[in-house]
Amino acid sequence: MSPVYREIVSLCAEKLDIQVKSVATYEEAIDAFSTYAPDIVTLDIILKGGSGFDLIQQLKQMAGSRFIPIIVLASHTSDIMMDKCFQVGADDFLSKPFNEVLFNIRFKTHMRHVELMKEMYRKNRTLTYFQKVIEREHEMAHQVLNHIQMRSEKNSEHLAITRLSAAIFNGDLALVKTRSDDARLVFVGDFTGHGLPASIGALPVMQAFFDAVENLTSVSELGLRINQILLGILPDYMFCAGYLMLISPDGEIQYWGGGMPNALIRRTTGKIQPLTSIHMPLGVLPSSEFESILQNEKLDQGDTLVILSDGVLELKNHQNLMLGEEKVNEAHH
Repeated sequence: MSPVYREIVSLCAEKLDIQVKSVATYEEAIDAFSTYAPDIVTLDIILKGGSGFDLIQQLKQMAGSRFIPIIVLASHTSDIMMDKCFQVGADDFLSKPFNEVLFNIRFKTHMRHVELMKEMYRKNRTLTYFQKVIEREHEMAHQVLNHIQMRSEKNSEHLAITRLSAAIFNGDLALVKTRSDDARLVFVGDFTGHGLPASIGALPVMQAFFDAVENLTSVSELGLRINQILLGILPDYMFCAGYLMLISPDGEIQYWGGGMPNALIRRTTGKIQPLTSIHMPLGVLPSSEFESILQNEKLDQGDTLVILSDGVLELKNHQNLMLGEEKVNEAHH
């Protein structure tokens, strides 16, 4: 760009309270761009020491992910010239002779875009940071809960626990432990939330469960205890839907269900026997209103007990249709 045009552009930009660095050659432009990291660049296609097209490409490469508009001033305004400028990375094109009003309008517009992009980058960095924090929290919750759940019985010929979300703690908790009297205590819970928030409630619930196994605590007492724990530590908008069951060696089942989809028993005859969840979820009602009434059922030789959370019913196929309770029952016939 000629000294006259450099002076004109500098004066116009300074009127807009923009700090200006003016250079005359290709190499000076590269050095100044690297040193000052400008927000916007104006240049002429014809310059000392190199091609304006090459300079545009070089500056765009140096900018990387930063949005830095490049405005080209040129005497030739043919379609071919403008097309080539845009192909190599230019963002705007102004023809000579210089029009101060038009330049100011274009310049202000590009500076607004620059500020918007800066704000977007800042927000993206913030979001990325918090996303990493959340991922670390989820990983920590997953590892802690996995470690504690090692105390629960493992899958065997008569027990199968399937978790659909392996990467993070998704709020579902399944615990099974045989007591000293050979009765098997079962807890299947579905906490609101995921990751660390959900694990806040899961950790003390697991401790209460294993204490109940050791102390031969009744199902109704354990339900009341878990309800008290969750009321004390969870905010109002969080709770735990769940089943508590005690299965005796002869197949008798005592169970408490609150806020869960119906469990079911698949009889050897093929009949599906529902186990209804009739109570409010855990962590909702105060102790004085807690519903500790138990229900009873019987498992016969060869029967299968199935307990599932909302996540199973909400599974979708490739047509975006949810599985639903009816399909679950059909699958167990």
